Amino acid sequence: MASFMIKVAGEGLVAPAHRLADAGPTSGYAIIYEVQNVPEGIAVETVVTAFKAFQAPKDRYEIDFAELTVAG
Repeated sequence: MASFMIKVAGEGLVAPAHRLADAGPTSGYAIIYEVQNVPEGIAVETVVTAFKAFQAPKDRYEIDFAELTVAG
């Protein structure tokens, strides 16, 4: 299983974040989410696409991949 860091900018941009980024709010208007338990072979672009359809919580920054697949 893998995990990916996803950045959600204040203006709505959803993109991969640096793998060493800390989950949570940044000093700007972005929030970094860690998507955990991503099955091997799934590309970060696929995770970003699934995350765009997901209503991300504002107080929890670790998301299980299964939550994204249920939402999508």
